[in-house]
Amino acid sequence: MKTYASLLAATAGLLVAALAGAQVVPAPAAPVMPGYLPVVPAAPVVRPLPASQWTALHIRQSFELADSDSNGQLTRAEAQQLTILPRSFEEMDENKDGFVARAEYESVFAP
Repeated sequence: MKTYASLLAATAGLLVAALAGAQVVPAPAAPVMPGYLPVVPAAPVVRPLPASQWTALHIRQSFELADSDSNGQLTRAEAQQLTILPRSFEEMDENKDGFVARAEYESVFAP
């Protein structure tokens, strides 16, 4: 009887040791049925600030972020990066030189 108890204790000890050192293996992904695409959550939509909430700071930051070469004027490509774009590039380019200067951009917001 003593041998049976010691055998049972040894087996239990081995089982506990094996479970303690066991690695958790993630369950395999569910198979994708042919013809169906897996569902991927959409990225959050970032909505621009409404015009009523634009401040001078927002307007200045929008221009500075878009002006990638920091020369004080925006090319058409840089203007596409504006976070606040109240008018088209052509409408903001008052002197029609192909660039939108900071003064031209800020004058669009003047009352």
